[in-house]
Amino acid sequence: MARTGGKERREQLIAEAIRLFGQRGYDAATLDAVAEAAGVRKQSLLYYFPTKEDLFDACVDELSARVARTLEQALESIEEDDDPIPRVIHAIFKLAQEAPEFPGFMREASWRGPNVVQRFAGVMDPLRKRALVFLERGMSSGKFRKQDPILLLFMIYTAVVGSITEAGVLRAVGGGAGGRAALRKREEELIQFVRAALAP
Repeated sequence: MARTGGKERREQLIAEAIRLFGQRGYDAATLDAVAEAAGVRKQSLLYYFPTKEDLFDACVDELSARVARTLEQALESIEEDDDPIPRVIHAIFKLAQEAPEFPGFMREASWRGPNVVQRFAGVMDPLRKRALVFLERGMSSGKFRKQDPILLLFMIYTAVVGSITEAGVLRAVGGGAGGRAALRKREEELIQFVRAALAP
């Protein structure tokens, strides 16, 4: 195997771990399996990640940073009066298609308890604040129904993440159950659901 620099090796280990955690679940994805998938000895893996929890945390950091970058790019050129909802939802579904390991890992991460959720939320905090400003502005102008913006944002987040980690979507991401057509239909349904939740 060709020699790999430290940064590249670490990224390779994280990529394989995300895939295996998403496919097999936390308990079944062993450090031995991750090392084997990356083509390294377990000792090399332990050099970068002394424990399985350390490796999982690194995966959460990597994936949440990827989600944040994806959403920032989707909102990059948006005008103040534009509707960001289709852009955000489409960006998440596109990420799920381009990185099939993403929905499976998100499903697994959501079961790992509050520490994982807080870790993910920490990376996403600038986007969370931006979303709250958008919701509060819409409520003040009468464009959206007045309600608790924090609770509303949590509901939208749960709906989006829950949708891409649902079994039917996971099958479609993997190429089954209608593939792209099924994903597009779910994406449209989710956009309509969020718009209905905001309607005055």
